[in-house]
Amino acid sequence: MRDRKTIKFGYRGAAVLTAAAVAAATPMTAWATLASKPEDNFAVPEPPAPDISKDLSPEFAYSEEKWAALRDNVLEYGEIADLVHEYNPTVRSNRSSYNDQKNKDLTDIWQELMDDAMDLWDKADAEYSDDSMSRMSSAMTEYAGNNLAKMADNNYMDADMYKISYDKTEANLTYQAQQLMATYEVSAYSMGNLNANRALAQANYEAAAANQSVGNATQVDVLTAKKSVQDIDVSILSAQKSADNVHRNLCLMLGWAVDGQPEIRKVPEPDLNRIAAMNPEADREGAIASNYDIRSNEIKLKNVSTNDLRAATQAEIDSGKDNVYSNLKSQYNAVLDARDALEAANIKLQLEAVNMNSASAGAAVGNISNLALIQQQTAFTTAQNDVETAKLQLFLAMEQYDWIKKGLTF
Repeated sequence: MRDRKTIKFGYRGAAVLTAAAVAAATPMTAWATLASKPEDNFAVPEPPAPDISKDLSPEFAYSEEKWAALRDNVLEYGEIADLVHEYNPTVRSNRSSYNDQKNKDLTDIWQELMDDAMDLWDKADAEYSDDSMSRMSSAMTEYAGNNLAKMADNNYMDADMYKISYDKTEANLTYQAQQLMATYEVSAYSMGNLNANRALAQANYEAAAANQSVGNATQVDVLTAKKSVQDIDVSILSAQKSADNVHRNLCLMLGWAVDGQPEIRKVPEPDLNRIAAMNPEADREGAIASNYDIRSNEIKLKNVSTNDLRAATQAEIDSGKDNVYSNLKSQYNAVLDARDALEAANIKLQLEAVNMNSASAGAAVGNISNLALIQQQTAFTTAQNDVETAKLQLFLAMEQYDWIKKGLTF
């Protein structure tokens, strides 16, 4: 039997399996998973979404009116951040984990990792026998213990870094939920366009059939028109499935059951005055100071123990600062582009409104056909929905700029 002292203190000389092989050989503790890369911590299976009445925060965390708003069956855009904070499964899990970590320093974390490594070494001893499969299992478990012990020695993640990592995850989830809510609203405008085009395709099909009856269209013309209707029907079904999927994911992210049916209100209108307050140069330092990755790396810089790691971490900080500034400038330009797109959509709508009035007047006195009127109605409906979509895109572009200021990079 192997000498335990050699195993415990000589693990550095043992061969190390890849992380994938270790994970396959034995379940790793939460500390092992978290030990080196906080951004990789969130691929674990999530628990079922909690019932929306099961709050995490104490009653005094919000006013009575605020609690009532969070607990009702209505989803408003301004509630998303608080709903994520209270009810999102990942956030709930992370908050529970942080409660166990917040009072621990690097020494405590090192000791927990080493305790877990010792448990694995004990398990390797128990598994060892003359049987080849048992020897293989024992060797893999021992390697896992060795790897965990190396993590303990190389660990730089303290409670403050975990807190920043969890906060970043919560911010990302809030941003994603905001995107989903807007996507769900866009799906309604897309469905409006599809329905309008379906009505036009149906009118074209009926016109083709009528023309065929008097010899002015062929069977191919009729079948082609009929296929256009069928193709749009397929697109409508696909769009509805996509919208249902967005709705389901949004519910799960914010605490409703998978089959929940909250009343989803409209996303706010974009406030063009926000653009005047945007200035990548002026916002640069504040965005850098808030950035989750930079803040985490600044703590890491104090915790790492080798010159190579310090140099690499400092390089990450410097690159992160450049990335924040680049993000701000790019997103500011995206906001300006979205504003211009909204202006163009409004001009197009004005033109189609004039055409619609003209077509309606012409139809009233019999100067244009019913088909021509439906064509103009379709163009007008599409222009209306395009304006609403452009408003959402501008609003989200402004929101993303503000998220960069608050610490996220994209």
